[in-house]
Amino acid sequence: MTPTPQNNTLLQDLSRRRLLRAVGFGTVGAAGAGVLSACSGGDGANSGTTRFTGVFDFDLDSQTRNVHVEDGALLLNSVYKDLFLCTGAVYNWSTHEWDYLLLEGHEWDGDNLVVSLRPDLKWSDGSDLNADDMVRSYAMRVLEAPSWGTGFPQVKDLEKLDELSVRLGFEDPFPNIERSILKHRIVSKITYDGFGERALEMVNDGVRQGDDEHLEWNAEFIEFNPDSIICSGPYQFDEAQMSDARITLVRNEDGYQGTEVKFDEVVIHKGDNRQSALLVQQGEIDYSTLAPSAADQQAFQSVEGFRWIEHAGYDGCGIMFNHRAKPEVQDVRVRKALAYVLDGDQIGQVARGEAYTRVTHYAGLADRQAEEIFTAQELEGFETFDQDQDRAAELLEEAGWTKEDGKWYLPNGDEASFEIIGVAGWGDFELTATQVEEAWNDFGIRTVARNVPQDNPWGIWGAGDFEVAVRHWGNPEQPDYWGAFEMNFMTENAGTEDSPGQGFDLQVESPSQGEVDLAELVDVARRAETEEEQLEALKTMSIVFNELLPRIPIWTYKYLAPAVEGVRVEEFPTDTTTSQNEQYQDNHIILALIQGELSPVED
Repeated sequence: MTPTPQNNTLLQDLSRRRLLRAVGFGTVGAAGAGVLSACSGGDGANSGTTRFTGVFDFDLDSQTRNVHVEDGALLLNSVYKDLFLCTGAVYNWSTHEWDYLLLEGHEWDGDNLVVSLRPDLKWSDGSDLNADDMVRSYAMRVLEAPSWGTGFPQVKDLEKLDELSVRLGFEDPFPNIERSILKHRIVSKITYDGFGERALEMVNDGVRQGDDEHLEWNAEFIEFNPDSIICSGPYQFDEAQMSDARITLVRNEDGYQGTEVKFDEVVIHKGDNRQSALLVQQGEIDYSTLAPSAADQQAFQSVEGFRWIEHAGYDGCGIMFNHRAKPEVQDVRVRKALAYVLDGDQIGQVARGEAYTRVTHYAGLADRQAEEIFTAQELEGFETFDQDQDRAAELLEEAGWTKEDGKWYLPNGDEASFEIIGVAGWGDFELTATQVEEAWNDFGIRTVARNVPQDNPWGIWGAGDFEVAVRHWGNPEQPDYWGAFEMNFMTENAGTEDSPGQGFDLQVESPSQGEVDLAELVDVARRAETEEEQLEALKTMSIVFNELLPRIPIWTYKYLAPAVEGVRVEEFPTDTTTSQNEQYQDNHIILALIQGELSPVED
């Protein structure tokens, strides 16, 4: 699995652990044989207890129960998080509307956002879930939000209006700025009694991340690790059924939808990508979002009741250049030539098996999104970069490169060479890097692939400690189209001495659009008051991306989740109104489970 970490983009808040310690929590792998033997058996529906089973590489010892940090908290990086700690709402990526969970609704009153809870909600400890929980949770997030984020950093003040409603006063709001607020996970005021009220006072006094008062508060908060997780969803942790091999969530009748879900328990086995695949083959797992290899994908076909559940992909894997480290890539002809050398279909197939789609439009957006904002006729004008090595050679020669004895040389006479980095443990990144290495070497460009450690590739990318990097393009976390261009143009592109990243100049000259300030266009697309203004900015950025190719998209994620029907789950829904949701942000299978739309096999 190659995650796009939630705290990596400009759209998400940094956890205090990354802020102060500059490290992340990695899940710890388990010994495969021990895990599988401990997990096998006992999950059938014939015991009288109905169970839904999944898998995630959790670690009971290292992961905190401080769920407000999210990154590094137990199961908070899994799709199962909504089962025990619900968000306020889930976004429908197809209709661009909200499906409310804990929230009953939201509305704008000028620059004020008013959010309202459903009545009669309770925590798993029996206490009321009300506006005190909400306003204090929001305050803690505002206090920690870095100024460059979107949503919480723009909140000026907070006010509890009544037992179910909170007002958030914004500075210069823009369309959909409320997304991070509605998606936020409210935490228990009792668990966070020593932090929430203090955070609320500080926020309303103007204290923000990095201020002395915040740092003092934060020094305590990073050490806070409660003994248990108080839950708001239809399930809660059963401490008696938690082990290194599995976690059991049991029905929380006081929680949201606690009496409506149709499974008594949710069992989450421990396993990494390989172990999860073996568990699927053994019939232990009903649904998994961990990434199986191409070989495992083939093996699944022999599992009785097996089927794929496809989740829409809104990002992909490609190449990011360091324009400072390798000045030759500042010539757009070179970037395009390097793209034409590659066979994206072959690379995607090797890297992901069936779980990829080819790139058609090279618009900087996933093709499904490009086709929503452009007409088919308009997209015909986009340059495609299907493998064409004759065209690649032509472009390099136009750029002043020469080829002698099968090797390409730069205009200054130096032999052309690149180092491309993947990420250790991210199988599809590793395989993409080695295939690019092979393709460019075969073409005559000396290339070496290596992998960087998986604990902090984002720091390496941001620091510009690379020549060429396998990196995401598009955006799976932000459903608004501008998120893709923020990712493509601005992520890992701060341009400072400490964080040069790509080193790509955002003031560009477009053959068709003239002089363009890409940073300004991203902001216009984000803040546009009218659909026409937003669409114009988005189209311009897509055209510029296609013309200048600052990153090379190679393949697009198609998230195929293995599922098994007929053992514990009767069947999984298909072609629902939420089936185009992003897998990790607004998972439609987990939503169906919460809403009581998944049924157990009948005895």
